[in-house]
Amino acid sequence: MKALGGTGVMRSSLVAALAGLAVVSAVPLRAASRHPADAPVPAPARPAPAATGSPPLRPLVLPPQPRVIVFSPHPDDETIGVGGLIARLAHQHVPLRVVFMTNGDGYPSAVKEDLDVKQPTDADYVAFGEIRQREAVAALAHLGVPRREARFLGFPDGGLADLWRTHWLPSHPYTSPYTKESSPLGPDGVDYDGQDLTSVLARLLREFRPSVIVMPHPYDVHLDHAHTTYFVTEALSSLQERGILPKRITILTYVVHYPSWPIRRGPSLDRLVPLPQLPDTTWAETDLAPRELRAKRAALAEYRTQLEVMGGFLREFVCRNELFGRVDARVLDRIASIH
Repeated sequence: MKALGGTGVMRSSLVAALAGLAVVSAVPLRAASRHPADAPVPAPARPAPAATGSPPLRPLVLPPQPRVIVFSPHPDDETIGVGGLIARLAHQHVPLRVVFMTNGDGYPSAVKEDLDVKQPTDADYVAFGEIRQREAVAALAHLGVPRREARFLGFPDGGLADLWRTHWLPSHPYTSPYTKESSPLGPDGVDYDGQDLTSVLARLLREFRPSVIVMPHPYDVHLDHAHTTYFVTEALSSLQERGILPKRITILTYVVHYPSWPIRRGPSLDRLVPLPQLPDTTWAETDLAPRELRAKRAALAEYRTQLEVMGGFLREFVCRNELFGRVDARVLDRIASIH
């Protein structure tokens, strides 16, 4: 995760903003996307609830003998959104994999702060992405996840929406304005385009065969987060249509960027409560054991580059519980129908 400009992009009113494929407006946010506000957004399956009170919560229940894959847009999103659950699953020796879509390298303020440079070069951004990878590996170690169960895809930070919208075909790859790369580092022979990213994700899903997928909420206002879910949904739908993966897979989502989020209540302001205005979502929660909460706090402490620039926001997610949204299947079906 990364903070972005003081004026960010969000969906205006929930009904109006989600009613078309691209109706959003700019308002001040503590963290939002720097991209143009024209990402294709699925229309809500039902009207947004009134923003009063808290939606009902159910205990989080996973299927028997789960195989869990977690998708994180940037290094640290997995920890703040899902860190306690990851620690629990790892402790229970549940088959678990964590996939980082980007290296989080396109964050000029953090690069300037961490590398002490005024005008970062493309090499500086690449080096910063390597630092964030190392932070992620150290964070996962606190959560009980070995390096072999982490996957760093290296797709463009701040560019996932562009791959979905305007750089879908391999004939028209995207170039990162930060690293100046047009393909992930490595021998895979893929480029920064939507079809290649979808193929990479399909291969990961096919090889791991998860029964539970944890990914960002599709209405997260950060476009890297929303489009992580778009791409995972596209890849999963393709595999299910071909009978390679079963139709019955548990889909859980987590929210990082949304107006007024996170919401903390309780006597010590140490519990997250659901967003009442987020449509198409039912909520489940899990209470974290003291050991899980300690692991989450220790994992977050490894993200030094992020704590230096937005530590207050990140620490808001270290609570006694974690929340997961189950999104109306019609929303995911509409996402899968776009390409």
